[in-house]
Amino acid sequence: MATPNLTNKTISVSGLNKTITRGGYSRTFTDKDWATYVDPIIYPLWDSDKDILISFHYADSPVETWKCEKKKYVRNHTTGEYFWKPYIFTEVEIDVVQKFVSDLDEAFDALLSVEFEHQSVRLKKAVEATKGLSLSRIKGWRDFFLHSSDWTMLLDAPITDAEREDWKRYRQLCRELPDQFESGTQVLSEIKVPIDPIVYKKNYAPYNEGSTYLGSDDQWITFPGKDVPGGQLEEAMKRYIDLALQLSRPAPLFNVPSVSHIVDPVEGLLKQIEREKELLEQAKAQAASESE
Repeated sequence: MATPNLTNKTISVSGLNKTITRGGYSRTFTDKDWATYVDPIIYPLWDSDKDILISFHYADSPVETWKCEKKKYVRNHTTGEYFWKPYIFTEVEIDVVQKFVSDLDEAFDALLSVEFEHQSVRLKKAVEATKGLSLSRIKGWRDFFLHSSDWTMLLDAPITDAEREDWKRYRQLCRELPDQFESGTQVLSEIKVPIDPIVYKKNYAPYNEGSTYLGSDDQWITFPGKDVPGGQLEEAMKRYIDLALQLSRPAPLFNVPSVSHIVDPVEGLLKQIEREKELLEQAKAQAASESE
């Protein structure tokens, strides 16, 4: 038996619902995506026309275990009738199971990449349609920044105590971003956002000897700012969020797929942006009626 490399991985498949769950994230595939990404890896060993995959579950910690339930189309030799008979499939070695799990990982990541591309297009359209920075929009940014840095607060995060303190400071400043607004109907022309500790460590500290994290004004990014071509707010916001979407956090160490860890909060941000115009129009209409 192969010796597993334990990583606290869990992955499950529902063949009937066309769903894969990895860690705390589930994705249901369309028929087209399932045929593209999953069918090639489950057929014919794990699933076929007359030997259907019902469910599969794998965990490698605290000990490596797996279970596969299938149903086979069989004949009743007494009546001559055919029926679906459920059973537990065990007729493979552990190395075959491990290869299957690796293939499922790739299929899951492939679907998340498709979601990422769709979101990027939607995000671009939403940003281009929005003029100015409203309170509801910055709250969406705040939630996104906090969600994408949640991993830094885990006790076994691969960072030093000093770096953890920097992340705490960054997260608190993100929480305070909405404080730059005086009212819910105010729209700002620009806003300052702190760089995160990874950007500081990789791109700032090596070129600024003796610096401390957020110890100078140039460690804050102004949107829109002088470094943005044409000073266009829409382009500034899209560039920033695109960069955030592409960041590779060490989330896999905690059995959290890094792509979905970004994709999920961005979906919330998109919904926030989509609600924003309606809320602002309602607030402006109410203010206008009260002034009459």
